[in-house]
Amino acid sequence: MADHGERRRSQRVDASLRMQLYLGGDGTAGEATELETINLSTTGVYFRSDHFIAPMTKLALGLELTVPGAGEGERDLALVQCQGLVVRTIPEEQMAEGTEYEVAVFFTWVEPDGQSILEEHIDLLLDGA
Repeated sequence: MADHGERRRSQRVDASLRMQLYLGGDGTAGEATELETINLSTTGVYFRSDHFIAPMTKLALGLELTVPGAGEGERDLALVQCQGLVVRTIPEEQMAEGTEYEVAVFFTWVEPDGQSILEEHIDLLLDGA
């Protein structure tokens, strides 16, 4: 029987990753802000920010992901560039300075080969690596 309360198409896993965030969505708008993710799926990312980012804001992101390395048991790092749209921010409006926000982003574009790198990273997390 299907769980009608769950609308996600892909599995979301807890992941504390380094992430670079560029406001404006093109990856060239000013300096990158380094943040840490809360969780990740092949269709989006959830992270904390000390700045309010309004829903429907376009973002460019760089995710630092661990992937299987060349040798058995080895791991490499891959930086996956992607773009996304903010679909939810909690709290839903800008609050007093010092407030921490949780931001959900739906990927609208992932660089070539990035989708398979995301899948490999999620598989590693699911395997407990």
